[in-house]
Amino acid sequence: MDLIYRIPAVLFLVIALFASIAIVGAGQQYVQRRFKGHDTLAHNEVGGIIIAVSGSIYAVVLGFMTVVAWEHFQEARGLVVQEADADIDAWHTAVGLSPEVRVHLRSDVDTYAKIMIEREWPLMRKGGFDPDAAMVSMDAMDVVGSVVPKNSGEATAQLATIEQLTIMHDARQRRIAINDSGVSWFEWLVLLIGAVCIICFCWLFGVKNRRMHLLMTSTIVTMIVSILVLLFELQYPFRSDVGINADAWEGAVSHLQQMKTGSMPNMRM
Repeated sequence: MDLIYRIPAVLFLVIALFASIAIVGAGQQYVQRRFKGHDTLAHNEVGGIIIAVSGSIYAVVLGFMTVVAWEHFQEARGLVVQEADADIDAWHTAVGLSPEVRVHLRSDVDTYAKIMIEREWPLMRKGGFDPDAAMVSMDAMDVVGSVVPKNSGEATAQLATIEQLTIMHDARQRRIAINDSGVSWFEWLVLLIGAVCIICFCWLFGVKNRRMHLLMTSTIVTMIVSILVLLFELQYPFRSDVGINADAWEGAVSHLQQMKTGSMPNMRM
């Protein structure tokens, strides 16, 4: 599967379509020669009702799976933004902490954001993650959680910072879980069996013009294969080249750099 995800999505779609249409076309030619003496036109009326019912059932299942995968994808996108925003907000809320704690915390926050871009995202493309990111976030949590507030302002800053670090940690855990929970092999098996049944049923219709028959069957193949490829690309939101990139984290690094070099002393490292 990792090998397939290395193929650009557009190229994979083109390959899948050409291969599927070629195989289906060869199969249809064989069936037409095999049953050349049979009057297949006589069965079109009954066959039309059957394929309408079976096609509708398959469309519902395929559509449902695609919608679930899309919602899965959108949830992952939201988690990435939430995680990056929490990383930035932890930098901001640390303003009320002592200088030593603030410098330590902000160093961890900055390091975490850079790990996301330089190490974690390339590993996410392969279905993995960087364990050092968790250690950095836990170090930040430890240094803030160990603070004994000297006043109400420091206590408020401590609580706010811990809240943001918790959001960041939880969002990352959910992001990793999502990237490891795609469509199961059994669900793929059911979808492929349904696709084969619908496409093969198209071979049994009688059409006087064989080229037109092949064109109609190829249209069905194109629709089904295109949606299956879309489902394949969406099931793991961070592995495909049309998946979720690290733009949110690049924005976070840029924002933190602006804070480090900005005109507000309390927002600097």
